[in-house]
Amino acid sequence: MSKRTKKVGPTAWMGPRYGIRVRRRVLDIDRARAKPFSCPRCSTVTVHRVASGIFECRRCGTRFASNAYVFQAPPPITRQAKETEAANA
Repeated sequence: MSKRTKKVGPTAWMGPRYGIRVRRRVLDIDRARAKPFSCPRCSTVTVHRVASGIFECRRCGTRFASNAYVFQAPPPITRQAKETEAANA
């Protein structure tokens, strides 16, 4: 028996509604959201999405704020950034 939702996958619940472009965008977002991401603190691939824009590492428990669906690691803190902060304070 063949799969019935080969093209649309998890967006099959939408049926023929909303158009193919919207369904493909939702499909891409769902696939990107489900991927595990690497933790910038402990370097393991255990970061998962808790809520919209909030991600948490399952190993070290650190929470990060990022984009709504896909985790984007915060920029690293460098010596120059620390000096700039100290000068501005």
